Amino acid sequence: MPTTFIWNNQRFTPIELVDLQEVPGYVAGVQKVVKFWLSDAEFLPMSTSGSTGVPKVWHHPRARLAQSAQATLEYFGLAPGAVAVLGLPADRIGGAMMVIRALVGALELHLVEPKISLDLPRTTIDFIPLTVPQFQQLTWHEGIRKVLLGGSTAPVEQCPEGTEVYVGYGMTETASHVAVRSLEDEVYRAVGSTRFSVNADGALVVGSPHLGIEELVTNDAAILYNDREFTVEGRLDFAINSGGIKIHPEQWEQALAAEGISAAIAPIEDEVFDQLPVLILSDQGQLTQAKAILQKWPKNQRPKHYLWLSAWPEVAGGKLDRRGLALWVKSHQDRLYPL
Repeated sequence: MPTTFIWNNQRFTPIELVDLQEVPGYVAGVQKVVKFWLSDAEFLPMSTSGSTGVPKVWHHPRARLAQSAQATLEYFGLAPGAVAVLGLPADRIGGAMMVIRALVGALELHLVEPKISLDLPRTTIDFIPLTVPQFQQLTWHEGIRKVLLGGSTAPVEQCPEGTEVYVGYGMTETASHVAVRSLEDEVYRAVGSTRFSVNADGALVVGSPHLGIEELVTNDAAILYNDREFTVEGRLDFAINSGGIKIHPEQWEQALAAEGISAAIAPIEDEVFDQLPVLILSDQGQLTQAKAILQKWPKNQRPKHYLWLSAWPEVAGGKLDRRGLALWVKSHQDRLYPL
């Protein structure tokens, strides 16, 4: 069964898709990936998101892309002819990998405009990768079987019966996810031949033979259960150092999200403690509930100030721009209120 691309209510083979002229930018991005796959080129250049620093270009070998795609197809049970949807830009690794999965696995891939509120086809969807903002705006219908989230801390949402939602762990360097957890679980489990360890600094280290990765040191602080399972405490480079106590914002943001509170935690400088955590809320109506939850946190990790910010800075892919948020808080300390 050959790979089929569906766009604008028409079906195309890979070659037919590449030959289309005057297409919108998101389809042109798909064409670029398909052209690479049909060519003899060995490396696919892909830019990182810039969520942890200056964006850079990473060149992925064809074998790594193929093995990553195959591992995902096997993990999610996607057989030839399975229906998938691409609502991510193909010039980023998440979208590019969905195109390659379709090519490797002979899938039927629907191309829709990448935006927060997707126009989904009215058909049974076996698999769809989404950013968290897209997930939050998703208009559910019973035909969605499996959702893969990536991009930032995942919210806890109610999903229709029969829909399985997963959160992927990976980065541009690993060509998509190397571990997956269900939305209701905090434990990530390895995909393919991947194995994990933790170094002396507490950073998660990825070894993935099927991807040709021997030892990739991440910026994530992790708790290891065995070499195939772990939980993430937060990013080491975003840890807030408050009087020698390491505070991982993502850990507490997840705890708040589990209670239905949309919040972020950013640092401000302090002469005594070096840094202090600040609670950023987007909904003023959640303040009372947030205060009650904070009382259960360890005193030395509890934010002492909060502020309102309805629109948070983001980088490509819908990730929270933590550096941008910290700079904004630093320049708007007149808006801080005591908790």
